[in-house]
Amino acid sequence: MTAAALLVYPDFFKVGFSESGNHENNIYNNTWSEKHHGIREIEKDGKITFEYDIEKNSELAKNLKGHLMLVHGEIDNNVHPANTMRLADALIRANKRFDMLIIPGARHGFGAAQNYFQQRMFEYFVEHLLGEKPKGADILRK
Repeated sequence: MTAAALLVYPDFFKVGFSESGNHENNIYNNTWSEKHHGIREIEKDGKITFEYDIEKNSELAKNLKGHLMLVHGEIDNNVHPANTMRLADALIRANKRFDMLIIPGARHGFGAAQNYFQQRMFEYFVEHLLGEKPKGADILRK
């Protein structure tokens, strides 16, 4: 929803941190989309396909104006990382700047890297909303 908000309402939202996003409902769990996005089942030539009432984030990539960080766990067992990779590819093809963080060995909730993820999220908003960039490579906790 974060990425979709920046892509659908680019003049309103200025910064977003997209965590494990299901950016393409055609490769996500169809029961989620059925409940929330008006999925329609279509049978043609003995094969069943699905149509959705919403666009894929990758189809909207050209609209990005603000700052977007895409984050995904490398072995996410809920939302496949291909969702984020497809959006990243579309943003690159649209010549858009964005940030991306893939957390190695992490599943959907980022496990042992949760604190790292959370600190990076805080710092991203501070940088892009307040203009204060962290100094140095170390993430310090007080």
